Amino acid sequence: MAQTSRGDCSRRSAASWRTGLAAVVIGVALAGHPIDVGAASAPPPPPAKPVPSDSDVAAVGPSSFAFASDPRGAVALAMRPPVLAPLPPGPKPAAPRLTEAELIARAGFQPDQVGFLVHDLETGETVASHNADQAAFIPASVLKVPTAVAARAILGPGHRFRTEVRFEGTRTGPVWNGTLALVGGGDPVLESDDLRRLVATLKAAGLERLDGRFVYDDSALIGAPVIEPTQPPEHAYNPGLSALTLDFNRVRVQWRGDAVDLVKVYGTPVEGVPIRLRRDTDTAGWSRAGPALRHEFAGADARDPGGAVTERWALSPYAPRDGALWLPVKAPAPFVAAVFRAVAAEAGVVLPEPEAAEGPARGVTVAFHRSPRLDVILASGLKHSNNLLAELVGLAATRHLEGRPLALADSAARLETWLAEAMPWVDWTGFHMANHSGLSPASRASPDQLVSILRYAHDQARARGVSPFHALLPDRHFPDPESTVVAAGVRVGSLTPRVAAKSGTVYHGRGLSGIAMGRSGHRLVFAVFTSDVTARQRFDEGYLHYSGRAVSRARAQLGRARDLEHALLLTWISEH
Repeated sequence: MAQTSRGDCSRRSAASWRTGLAAVVIGVALAGHPIDVGAASAPPPPPAKPVPSDSDVAAVGPSSFAFASDPRGAVALAMRPPVLAPLPPGPKPAAPRLTEAELIARAGFQPDQVGFLVHDLETGETVASHNADQAAFIPASVLKVPTAVAARAILGPGHRFRTEVRFEGTRTGPVWNGTLALVGGGDPVLESDDLRRLVATLKAAGLERLDGRFVYDDSALIGAPVIEPTQPPEHAYNPGLSALTLDFNRVRVQWRGDAVDLVKVYGTPVEGVPIRLRRDTDTAGWSRAGPALRHEFAGADARDPGGAVTERWALSPYAPRDGALWLPVKAPAPFVAAVFRAVAAEAGVVLPEPEAAEGPARGVTVAFHRSPRLDVILASGLKHSNNLLAELVGLAATRHLEGRPLALADSAARLETWLAEAMPWVDWTGFHMANHSGLSPASRASPDQLVSILRYAHDQARARGVSPFHALLPDRHFPDPESTVVAAGVRVGSLTPRVAAKSGTVYHGRGLSGIAMGRSGHRLVFAVFTSDVTARQRFDEGYLHYSGRAVSRARAQLGRARDLEHALLLTWISEH
């Protein structure tokens, strides 16, 4: 056995004592209890723990610890892990998708006041549907879509309207003896420069003066003083109808004080036109909240020092001292003939005062003008939502079908029949065209009927090898969603909607129908309507067109309807 000396034992005992004491001290210190050992016999204490500065305290928050002179706080703080900078926030969770029903409610409409249908042209599937088969909606100007589709199929996309000048009589040098007739063909986009070209042709043929009669013939269509009798007749969007039409049958009127005059626009002369204007000084029958103009037709063969008179307009005594507005022409044919006579005078051709033809004009055609192609006319009419253009196109289509002109209501009914015959698989229950433009609160349509019409137009264009119908629809531009209420809740990132569609707007009725490009690249044919039929009935019964409060409410509702359209389209486009 190995021998151990006393010195070795003594040294080992001292070392063990120190080691044990250190372990006890450390253990007690870690437990947070103070210890008292003899100053003479105690080993040196361990190094002092670092005390954090005020800046370190601030980094972890003022309420984390209490310091003062308590060493336990220092020990406890030293034992905590170091404080690290916070991690950056993660991506926000995706906002829950709002359903169509929630969007409708957010826009402030009842479920039965909204209807829509979305059809995927590529897959043939229905993407979204709500009240799609209910023909309870006011289509407004969306009704121009079925009119355009039918007219394009009946007349052809290359159809042109023809305005003629015919002459019956004898020509003796520059003087022609007989009857010169201006014959309207229902051209909806005829301009004064077109009349100038007709005059230039006549002058090139030798005409300088007509001895005889100058007549106008508008028998190709059945005319009317207004498009829609229930709408204000003084509004420029409600002009008269005629086979002779110029500048969309409206003129510019301007007044300063009591002087009321027509203004030359579009290059159309106004000297000699059979329209008279005056400011009324008698307040009887006028209202500050009523229309600014009042119309009346002159009697038969009415004349004044300025010549023949066909219509008179009175300006309200409550109208501002100075102002200007567009005036609808209620008797278009004599107006166009008077302008033709004026542009002839510009070219040095003397014509007598125009008069109405007793029947269809006879004689040989000595000049003619052809309109642009129907597709060009339709694209312009759909973009600018021109009521007169839509009515004349519809009337021309039914005249082609029947071989004779029809009155406006009969013509609209005939197009209804044609649509039903062309698309017998569609449920046409409730569909009604009061006219061809949608300028009537009585018209009705369903989302399914409009989508079916657009699908038919798409298939027909493909079968005939002509440009697609949606190429005629105007591009639809939407406001920044952040500036809206309902659409702002639909998150689509940087997606920009690509939509070509026809909108429709009347007080308490709003619609939009066309084609949209989905995120997948699929084409989505859609129709969405918002109608408050009860409110519209009250509006019409009270004739509230000049009630500031009623109009303000109706406009606010239209704003919410547009917002809802935007939100729905963003939803469909982003998800399909």
